[in-house]
Amino acid sequence: MLTSLTRVLVIGAILVTGMHLAATLVNPVLVAFAISVIASPAVYWLEQRGLRRWIAASAVVGIIAGVSLLLLAVLGVSLLQLDRALPAYQELLKEQLTLLDGTGTDLAAQLPGSSGNASLLPSLETIIAGLAELAIDFLVTIIVTVVMLLEIAGLRQKLRTIPGGNGAGLEGQFTAFCLSLNRYVGIRTRGSLVTGTVVALLLWFMGIDTPVLWAILIVLFSYIPFLGLPIASIPPIGLAWLRYGLTGAVAVAAGITIIDYLSRTRFTPHPAQRELELSPLVIILSVFFWLLVLGVPGLFLAVPLTLFAKAVLAAVDDTRWLAALMEQAKETA
Repeated sequence: MLTSLTRVLVIGAILVTGMHLAATLVNPVLVAFAISVIASPAVYWLEQRGLRRWIAASAVVGIIAGVSLLLLAVLGVSLLQLDRALPAYQELLKEQLTLLDGTGTDLAAQLPGSSGNASLLPSLETIIAGLAELAIDFLVTIIVTVVMLLEIAGLRQKLRTIPGGNGAGLEGQFTAFCLSLNRYVGIRTRGSLVTGTVVALLLWFMGIDTPVLWAILIVLFSYIPFLGLPIASIPPIGLAWLRYGLTGAVAVAAGITIIDYLSRTRFTPHPAQRELELSPLVIILSVFFWLLVLGVPGLFLAVPLTLFAKAVLAAVDDTRWLAALMEQAKETA
């Protein structure tokens, strides 16, 4: 067992080091892999309706690309609105800081971006370079996703033919991995859409700028287990503090918390994490681990990558005990 563990640790260290060093190239491929697993049921459903697989895969990826571009457009418009409102928020920040320390010290002038030409947006050259890089990554992700969707149907058969007696185990674990990830994403999406919609209405009612932007961020960041909602809630809470003071910030924070709790308990059958069959400690540690390895994309890839690693470990007899350690403890009567 010690030899097997040593082999797993060495191979894992080599893979993780390679992923970290080549994160710029690896991230689009990993995102495409996660998307292909999540989108494969939709492709299969279209195939059952008579479409050829490549047409079904192209249609699903086209819908995903269209939604992504629409979200980017909404985010861009919202950022422009915030950029125009930045001088007013600087004045509100100065007032709130003055109320906090009870002095006339101009603390706001010492903050980044508080100069006369302050802007939330970078220079034109930086924007163009960033858009070019984003477009290349987006194109690579789309192409790789289509190819993976075409290949994923025969992957189970390929896994079954792996020599050494582990093929059947790998096939079963890969199927379980796909089912768990899809159920997790389905439950998480249902709850986050309800949360984001109601939070947008709350922020609009309170007069907070760009409520749609914050709702989209809440939906997207909800795929980061445990940490996503608190991170996405910081900007609207901060804006509420600037506009209404501490009372407004507490009201928005309490509203988001209550809305999220009700959406998770009323609109989802059970917590999404239950579908992963991973302990909460493993989930939280995996978020920080993949953040260090892959950067920001690792926050969103933590769940599928950890779930996939568990499936690989569970498929091999010598490492199955490691997969068992990653699982959530069974409740006893």
